[in-house]
Formats: sequence, C-alpha cells, structure tokens
Amino acid sequence: MKNVLKSTLLLVFLCFYIGLQAQTYRFEFGYNQPIRLGTNVSSTYFNGIRLGGTAEWGLKNNLSLLTGALYNIVYANKLQGYPNSATVTYQTFGHYLDIPLHLNYTYPITNLLKIFAYAGPNFNIGLFQNMKVTSTQTYNVTNPMYVAPGNYNLYSGTSGEYQLNRINLQLDLGGGVQWKKYQLKAGYDFGINYLNKTGSGNLNQQGWYVTVAYQF
Repeated sequence: MKNVLKSTLLLVFLCFYIGLQAQTYRFEFGYNQPIRLGTNVSSTYFNGIRLGGTAEWGLKNNLSLLTGALYNIVYANKLQGYPNSATVTYQTFGHYLDIPLHLNYTYPITNLLKIFAYAGPNFNIGLFQNMKVTSTQTYNVTNPMYVAPGNYNLYSGTSGEYQLNRINLQLDLGGGVQWKKYQLKAGYDFGINYLNKTGSGNLNQQGWYVTVAYQF
C-alpha cells in the first residue's frame, strides 16, 4: 500500500508540474462502466462516475498532448446462480484514479466547432475496493462450487481468489466534439496487464466512458 501511495503521489505531482506549463485546462465530469473479465470467472459490470481535471498543451499540425487526474467511484452488484435455486451475490464498491497520457488530433470545422480524436496509455491506479459476498448455498465447504460468504479487501486480502493488482495499465482510444469551451467525448480503455496477483487465470479490467468537459 505504501509503494502504491508513493507511486500515485509521484504521478499526480508530475501531472501537476507538467500542467503548470500547459496551455489549456479543463474540468471533466461523466459516467463510466468498467468491466472486469477473465477466463475462469464470470464478468463483473461496474457503474460509476468520474471527475477531475486535465491539462493540455499544443504541438504542431493540430496535435496536442493531454494529461491529468480523474477520480472514479464505481459499484457492482452481481448475482450468480447455482443448482437448486442457490445464489451468490457479489457487491463491490471501489475508488480508483485515472492518469491519462493522450496524443490528440483536432480538426476545426468552424471557428467555434471542432472534432477530435485521441489515443495513448492510461494509468489506472486502484485506491480502495471492497467486496461483500452473500450466499444462499447449502453446499458443504468441500464442494468445488462452495463460495464462502464474507467481506473482502480485493487489494490486500489473504484469499487467493480475491487478490488484485492495484496498477492497471490501459490503452485508451476515443474522440468527441468541442463547441466553444465545452467538450463531449467518449472513449474505451483496453486493459493490458493481468490483475490477478495469484496468476491463476487471465483477469483484465477495461470499459467505456462518456464525459463532459469545460475549459477554464
């Protein structure tokens, strides 16, 4: 946890330092839907909000470089069925930080209207993620389908099934439209590295988002 905190503070500091020299600053707010999926587990769909700020500075030929820090709050409620009408419910609540590094291309249609597209890495850093498991199963604990109920810290738990890496490196692709000082944009984050710390199967997190940004 201390190493993650140091890395997060360092990245935020670098973004802040670079932002001091930026030409354009924006505030963003929007909706996101991350998906955690793997080869040995059923997919978990989250719903959440994201907000934060970005800094952008211009390059040549309508290109620009953008970075920032976006805080995310997400929630998932997954119900999984078993034989004999047994069910297991997974309620997950988490916080994480997105630090994008995007190369943007902007095409002006008029003096007030522009369209743009971007691509680049996104550093998704998990801050907190707890999961509550409730079950109506009546299986014996030795049954392979048995799921133990309880509360789990997914970043520092002791159960091999619920140990996740905090660092999620993603490739971000997206685009949008700008009218005067307002932007509407949407994108998709493709998870690159595996999140399962135990190495027992592939596990990635990716997903889409849509945000509104205001230039100030």
